[in-house]
Amino acid sequence: MDSKISLMSYFKYLTIISVSFLAFSCEQEKIAVEVEEAEERFPISELIQQKEYWEGSNAEFKNTFNTDEIGNIKLIENNLAFSGYIKIRALNGTITAVKSYTSGYPDGDFFEWYENGNLKLKSQFKMGEKHGYFYIWTKKGVVYSQRYFQNDLEDFGRFENEGASASGRSLASLELAEWEGNGADFYIKFAGDPNRGGTIHIRETEELYSGVITALDDDGQKEAVLRFKNGKYEGRISKWNEEGVLWHEAEYSKGDLVQVTLKDGKPFNANEIIDLSANPEDVGLLFE
Repeated sequence: MDSKISLMSYFKYLTIISVSFLAFSCEQEKIAVEVEEAEERFPISELIQQKEYWEGSNAEFKNTFNTDEIGNIKLIENNLAFSGYIKIRALNGTITAVKSYTSGYPDGDFFEWYENGNLKLKSQFKMGEKHGYFYIWTKKGVVYSQRYFQNDLEDFGRFENEGASASGRSLASLELAEWEGNGADFYIKFAGDPNRGGTIHIRETEELYSGVITALDDDGQKEAVLRFKNGKYEGRISKWNEEGVLWHEAEYSKGDLVQVTLKDGKPFNANEIIDLSANPEDVGLLFE
């Protein structure tokens, strides 16, 4: 009887040990699997290194990165290809652009905004190739251009029309069709002199300008309203004096003076005799 009890106790002991060992082995295998799975994932630190984040002004961007003619980007400091996100801000802190790169290639969504906060551009890339939708809007939110690409090849049948670009006018000419600003801003946007037969053109595109310019003084007060067609005065030209009084007004056709209606704040008399005997240099008055 005692031997049977001892034998049964022995087998129970072996069974307990076996089950415990099996359970321990399974737990070890589970832990090993979990470790292997964990090792396959990227550590957060490595992900941060792979995708950097940069933010600054446009001037700081140009001092930090080199961009080649096809849009690839490298850090100036070490000439290494940049992978990450770039956010560019204006001087007032508003966002003007967001860009995404992988190994120096444009990769992902690109955005640009006007200074008024309206979206200017959205484009999509896949490792340097155009891949997705490409939109351009005017400052007023009108679609200037809409296109679609797959692996750098354009799908021409995606849209019924391309937008305002179908008119043949550049985005710059549409944006500047009605422009207002002071003298310093004027010479950033335009070049040339329409006086005495000269022409004016858009500096960015070198197109002859057609549109209306409202010139302001440094205090924001209106100085002149100038109308152009193909770079020359066309229609009514109005000018104000420092007191804000309409001082001069004339009509032009293809750059040629047709009629002066107001001069020195008074209706102009075309039959007025101008005496040049005292100062011959006043001959310029004949052409004003």
